[in-house]
Amino acid sequence: MGIVMSEQDQPKKSIGKRALGRVFSALNRADELGGEARDWVQEKLVHDPRYVAVRKRIAKLRGEAYESKAEHSAKVAATQAKAAAVAAPVVAPVKKGEKPLGDASIKAQIYGKKSCAWTGRSITIFERLKIDHDFIDLDEPEHEALILRLINETKQHTVPYVYLRGQFVGGYNALAEIERLGQLDFALMTADERAKAPPHVRSIVIVARPNTDEVAPGEVGGPDGAQ
Repeated sequence: MGIVMSEQDQPKKSIGKRALGRVFSALNRADELGGEARDWVQEKLVHDPRYVAVRKRIAKLRGEAYESKAEHSAKVAATQAKAAAVAAPVVAPVKKGEKPLGDASIKAQIYGKKSCAWTGRSITIFERLKIDHDFIDLDEPEHEALILRLINETKQHTVPYVYLRGQFVGGYNALAEIERLGQLDFALMTADERAKAPPHVRSIVIVARPNTDEVAPGEVGGPDGAQ
Protein backbone atom coordinates (compact mmCIF):
# COMPACT_ATOMS: atom_id res chain seq x y z
CA MET A 1 0.00 0.00 0.00
CA GLY A 2 1.50 3.36 -1.05
CA ILE A 3 1.81 6.34 1.28
CA VAL A 4 -0.10 9.39 0.09
CA MET A 5 1.63 12.69 0.97
CA SER A 6 -0.62 15.56 1.97
CA GLU A 7 -0.57 18.80 -0.01
CA GLN A 8 0.94 20.56 3.05
CA ASP A 9 3.80 18.09 3.31
CA GLN A 10 4.71 18.27 -0.38
CA PRO A 11 5.94 21.94 -0.37
CA LYS A 12 7.97 21.29 2.81
CA LYS A 13 9.56 18.23 1.22
CA SER A 14 10.31 20.18 -1.94
CA ILE A 15 11.84 23.10 -0.02
CA GLY A 16 13.96 20.71 2.01
CA LYS A 17 15.26 18.97 -1.11
CA ARG A 18 16.08 22.27 -2.80
CA ALA A 19 17.92 23.59 0.27
CA LEU A 20 19.85 20.34 0.63
CA GLY A 21 20.67 20.43 -3.06
CA ARG A 22 22.07 23.94 -2.71
CA VAL A 23 24.27 22.88 0.20
CA PHE A 24 25.78 19.98 -1.77
CA SER A 25 26.09 22.14 -4.86
CA ALA A 26 28.04 24.75 -2.83
CA LEU A 27 30.38 22.09 -1.46
CA ASN A 28 30.95 20.60 -4.94
CA ARG A 29 31.63 24.04 -6.37
CA ALA A 30 34.08 24.70 -3.51
CA ASP A 31 35.95 21.50 -4.41
CA GLU A 32 36.34 22.83 -7.95
CA LEU A 33 37.60 26.23 -6.77
CA GLY A 34 40.23 24.82 -4.43
CA GLY A 35 41.07 24.16 -0.79
CA GLU A 36 40.75 27.72 0.55
CA ALA A 37 37.30 28.23 -0.97
CA ARG A 38 36.21 24.80 0.29
CA ASP A 39 37.41 25.61 3.79
CA TRP A 40 35.57 28.95 3.69
CA VAL A 41 32.29 27.29 2.64
CA GLN A 42 32.67 24.56 5.26
CA GLU A 43 33.42 27.16 7.94
CA LYS A 44 30.23 28.98 6.95
CA LEU A 45 28.20 25.79 7.11
CA VAL A 46 29.59 24.94 10.55
CA HIS A 47 29.48 28.33 12.29
CA ASP A 48 27.21 30.82 10.49
CA PRO A 49 23.88 30.97 12.43
CA ARG A 50 21.87 31.25 9.19
CA TYR A 51 23.38 28.12 7.70
CA VAL A 52 23.10 26.30 11.03
CA ALA A 53 19.39 27.20 11.14
CA VAL A 54 18.93 25.87 7.58
CA ARG A 55 20.70 22.62 8.43
CA LYS A 56 18.51 22.22 11.52
CA ARG A 57 15.37 22.66 9.39
CA ILE A 58 16.63 20.20 6.79
CA ALA A 59 17.45 17.65 9.51
CA LYS A 60 13.99 18.13 11.05
CA LEU A 61 12.30 17.53 7.67
CA ARG A 62 14.28 14.30 7.40
CA GLY A 63 13.28 13.26 10.90
CA GLU A 64 16.81 13.75 12.21
CA ALA A 65 18.54 16.06 14.69
CA TYR A 66 21.44 18.39 13.90
CA GLU A 67 23.89 19.71 16.48
CA SER A 68 26.20 22.55 15.47
CA LYS A 69 29.90 22.52 16.32
CA ALA A 70 29.38 25.38 18.80
CA GLU A 71 26.56 23.48 20.53
CA HIS A 72 28.69 20.34 20.69
CA SER A 73 31.64 22.26 22.18
CA ALA A 74 29.37 23.88 24.77
CA LYS A 75 27.93 20.47 25.71
CA VAL A 76 31.44 18.98 26.09
CA ALA A 77 32.56 21.93 28.25
CA ALA A 78 29.48 21.57 30.47
CA THR A 79 30.10 17.82 30.85
CA GLN A 80 33.76 18.41 31.79
CA ALA A 81 32.79 21.07 34.34
CA LYS A 82 30.20 18.72 35.86
CA ALA A 83 32.75 15.88 36.01
CA ALA A 84 35.26 18.17 37.68
CA ALA A 85 32.70 19.21 40.30
CA VAL A 86 31.76 15.60 41.04
CA ALA A 87 35.34 14.31 41.14
CA ALA A 88 36.74 17.12 43.26
CA PRO A 89 37.23 15.90 46.84
CA VAL A 90 35.35 17.63 49.61
CA VAL A 91 37.87 19.66 51.55
CA ALA A 92 37.21 19.95 55.25
CA PRO A 93 37.51 23.46 56.70
CA VAL A 94 40.92 24.25 58.17
CA LYS A 95 40.79 24.39 61.94
CA LYS A 96 42.10 27.39 63.77
CA GLY A 97 45.88 27.27 63.97
CA GLU A 98 46.16 24.62 61.22
CA LYS A 99 48.11 25.33 58.06
CA PRO A 100 46.39 24.40 54.76
CA LEU A 101 47.76 21.21 53.22
CA GLY A 102 47.99 22.78 49.77
CA ASP A 103 50.03 25.96 49.31
CA ALA A 104 49.37 27.86 46.07
CA SER A 105 52.66 29.74 46.44
CA ILE A 106 54.55 26.44 45.99
CA LYS A 107 54.65 24.80 42.56
CA ALA A 108 54.44 21.23 43.81
CA GLN A 109 54.09 19.43 47.14
CA ILE A 110 54.34 15.73 47.88
CA TYR A 111 53.11 14.23 51.12
CA GLY A 112 54.55 10.73 51.13
CA LYS A 113 57.05 8.30 52.60
CA LYS A 114 60.65 7.63 51.69
CA SER A 115 59.85 3.94 52.09
CA CYS A 116 57.19 4.16 49.33
CA ALA A 117 58.34 3.47 45.76
CA TRP A 118 55.43 5.47 44.29
CA THR A 119 56.44 8.49 46.35
CA GLY A 120 59.93 8.13 44.91
CA ARG A 121 58.57 7.96 41.36
CA SER A 122 56.56 11.15 41.92
CA ILE A 123 59.66 12.95 43.16
CA THR A 124 61.59 11.64 40.14
CA ILE A 125 59.11 13.30 37.75
CA PHE A 126 59.72 16.70 39.34
CA GLU A 127 63.48 16.19 39.48
CA ARG A 128 63.62 15.09 35.83
CA LEU A 129 61.68 18.19 34.76
CA LYS A 130 63.64 20.42 37.17
CA ILE A 131 60.47 21.55 38.96
CA ASP A 132 60.85 23.01 42.43
CA HIS A 133 58.89 20.96 44.94
CA ASP A 134 58.46 20.34 48.66
CA PHE A 135 58.51 16.84 50.11
CA ILE A 136 56.83 16.16 53.45
CA ASP A 137 57.88 12.79 54.85
CA LEU A 138 54.94 11.27 56.73
CA ASP A 139 57.30 8.78 58.37
CA GLU A 140 58.73 11.59 60.47
CA PRO A 141 57.05 11.82 63.91
CA GLU A 142 56.17 15.52 63.54
CA HIS A 143 54.21 14.78 60.34
CA GLU A 144 52.43 11.56 61.32
CA ALA A 145 49.40 13.52 62.53
CA LEU A 146 48.83 14.74 58.98
CA ILE A 147 47.92 11.27 57.70
CA LEU A 148 44.35 11.21 59.02
CA ARG A 149 43.85 14.80 57.94
CA LEU A 150 45.04 13.99 54.41
CA ILE A 151 42.67 11.03 54.22
CA ASN A 152 39.71 13.07 55.48
CA GLU A 153 40.34 16.05 53.19
CA THR A 154 41.26 14.22 49.98
CA LYS A 155 39.27 10.96 50.38
CA GLN A 156 42.45 9.16 49.31
CA HIS A 157 43.87 6.34 51.41
CA THR A 158 47.34 5.90 49.96
CA VAL A 159 50.59 7.82 49.60
CA PRO A 160 51.77 9.90 47.87
CA TYR A 161 49.43 12.89 48.07
CA VAL A 162 50.39 15.30 45.29
CA TYR A 163 49.46 18.99 45.25
CA LEU A 164 50.08 21.29 42.29
CA ARG A 165 49.82 25.01 43.05
CA GLY A 166 47.83 24.15 46.15
CA GLN A 167 45.38 21.86 44.33
CA PHE A 168 45.24 18.20 45.29
CA VAL A 169 45.41 16.07 42.13
CA GLY A 170 45.84 12.52 43.47
CA GLY A 171 48.81 10.19 43.70
CA TYR A 172 51.56 9.08 41.32
CA ASN A 173 49.15 7.75 38.66
CA ALA A 174 47.27 11.06 38.55
CA LEU A 175 50.51 13.05 38.32
CA ALA A 176 51.86 10.80 35.53
CA GLU A 177 48.59 11.18 33.60
CA ILE A 178 48.70 14.98 33.88
CA GLU A 179 52.24 14.91 32.49
CA ARG A 180 51.26 12.50 29.72
CA LEU A 181 48.40 14.76 28.63
CA GLY A 182 50.73 17.76 28.48
CA GLN A 183 48.79 19.58 31.24
CA LEU A 184 51.58 19.86 33.80
CA ASP A 185 52.76 23.32 32.71
CA PHE A 186 49.20 24.64 33.11
CA ALA A 187 48.76 22.92 36.48
CA LEU A 188 51.92 24.66 37.76
CA MET A 189 50.81 28.15 36.66
CA THR A 190 49.79 30.77 39.21
CA ALA A 191 46.25 32.17 39.09
CA ASP A 192 47.53 35.30 37.31
CA GLU A 193 49.43 33.23 34.74
CA ARG A 194 46.34 31.14 34.03
CA ALA A 195 44.23 34.29 33.54
CA LYS A 196 46.70 35.56 30.92
CA ALA A 197 47.01 32.22 29.11
CA PRO A 198 45.43 31.72 25.63
CA PRO A 199 41.77 30.54 25.61
CA HIS A 200 42.66 26.99 24.54
CA VAL A 201 45.01 26.73 27.54
CA ARG A 202 42.49 28.23 30.00
CA SER A 203 39.96 25.60 28.89
CA ILE A 204 42.07 22.84 30.50
CA VAL A 205 40.37 21.30 33.53
CA ILE A 206 42.58 19.58 36.11
CA VAL A 207 40.41 16.99 37.83
CA ALA A 208 41.50 15.39 41.11
CA ARG A 209 41.85 11.60 40.85
CA PRO A 210 42.18 10.30 44.39
CA ASN A 211 43.04 6.65 44.88
CA THR A 212 40.09 5.44 46.95
CA ASP A 213 41.22 1.87 47.63
CA GLU A 214 40.26 1.14 51.20
CA VAL A 215 43.35 0.93 53.40
CA ALA A 216 43.48 1.30 57.15
CA PRO A 217 45.25 4.56 58.20
CA GLY A 218 48.01 2.63 59.89
CA GLU A 219 48.74 0.79 56.62
CA VAL A 220 49.05 3.89 54.44
CA GLY A 221 52.20 3.60 52.33
CA GLY A 222 52.58 -0.12 52.94
CA PRO A 223 53.16 -2.66 50.17
CA ASP A 224 49.44 -2.81 49.32
CA GLY A 225 48.66 0.81 50.08
CA ALA A 226 51.06 2.65 47.80
CA GLN A 227 50.07 3.84 44.34
